[in-house]
Amino acid sequence: MFIDQVVLKVRAGRGGDGAISFLREKYIPRGGPAGGNGGKGGDVIVIASSQKKTLYDVALQKVYEASNGQPGKGKNQFGKDGVDAILVVPVGTQIFDQKDNRIIADLTEDKQEVIIARGGRGGRGNSSFATSTNQSPRIAEKGEAGEMREIRLELKLIADVGISGFPNAGKSTLLSVVSAAKPRIADYPFTTLHPNLGVVNHRDQQFVMVDVPGIIEGASHGAGLGLEFLRHIERTRLILHCVDLSQYYSENNPYDDFLTLRREFEAYSSSLAAKPFFVVATKLDLPPAAQAFHEFKTTFEQQGIPVFGISSITKEGIHQLLDAIIEYLKNAPEIYSEDIPSLSKNTVLNPTSPRHYRFSTPFLDRLVTEIDWNAENACAILNQKLADANFLKYFSAIQPGSIIEIGTWHFIWSGKRLESA
Repeated sequence: MFIDQVVLKVRAGRGGDGAISFLREKYIPRGGPAGGNGGKGGDVIVIASSQKKTLYDVALQKVYEASNGQPGKGKNQFGKDGVDAILVVPVGTQIFDQKDNRIIADLTEDKQEVIIARGGRGGRGNSSFATSTNQSPRIAEKGEAGEMREIRLELKLIADVGISGFPNAGKSTLLSVVSAAKPRIADYPFTTLHPNLGVVNHRDQQFVMVDVPGIIEGASHGAGLGLEFLRHIERTRLILHCVDLSQYYSENNPYDDFLTLRREFEAYSSSLAAKPFFVVATKLDLPPAAQAFHEFKTTFEQQGIPVFGISSITKEGIHQLLDAIIEYLKNAPEIYSEDIPSLSKNTVLNPTSPRHYRFSTPFLDRLVTEIDWNAENACAILNQKLADANFLKYFSAIQPGSIIEIGTWHFIWSGKRLESA
């Protein structure tokens, strides 16, 4: 079953509690504090895999929970860290925060991963609190709670070429002819109920093509299958608008179908409507289409729009179409990602705009609340603590002058340090 959107709840594990213990061994009457720290709670991690093609497996479970860290023990034994919860999703999956619709990550590469909920820090045991004036502390920390959030996963298939058109325009048949894909094909509307991917090999070149369900007039208002599947051609570099030329002399004029397609694209997204496209006149094996092709082609050529006539039955025009696609793709820019920073397992960056970044971790949230911001050297203290924790490296990829938001505080990144905004 093809599923391309799902809403889930994720909960990271709680950190284990620190232990209060004192060393008691033979011949060591006053061994001192020996309470170990609690283990860190498990993270919830999403990993992209090229082997996955749908979110079906992920959708079977509505809540994903990582395990808690284990409590510390005596003899300075640290508790075990919690086990991470792993979600494996198809390449092309976007992750949104369901609460504010903010995008968290865009996974566009195989094995790319991101932590979407971080496990809580383990509490310190009493041995961590020993000082010269208090050599037998009887205090320990509780483990911190793990992050919890509701997320939405949306799959946008990654392909080079997208095929669109009205129902029964020959889209799936074209895909089945040029690739090894086996989409469902029949002589009735809406045979294709979900997107189909195919890999095309032609003249020692390879590209990926995706066929989406047919669009009809009023799709932007929910008619037919609506426009919900158009997200799967938003990442493509070229679109093929397929029109059934065998209807040229009927009431369903192919040129009107093309204009309707363009209107529906514009209603869905201005960026999608601006993508380069070819017009593909299908079913040239039928007499009406063969007779009308020259006139049909002239209409588009006068507007500077590339037109190709094909028959998926006789293979007429197929090689010319593939040659043109390959020639175009040679110089077409890669637009798989949507200018959203890729997030690795160790990254804590959540982009809110191109020059404004929001950071949120238990460490940072605790740090900014501990500093006395009335002090003149407050920023210097913050930068020193970040340097001591080796945390400044996470800001290194950010452009100088960008706004960094931590909790309710805002800073300016100079390229080396944080400064007051």
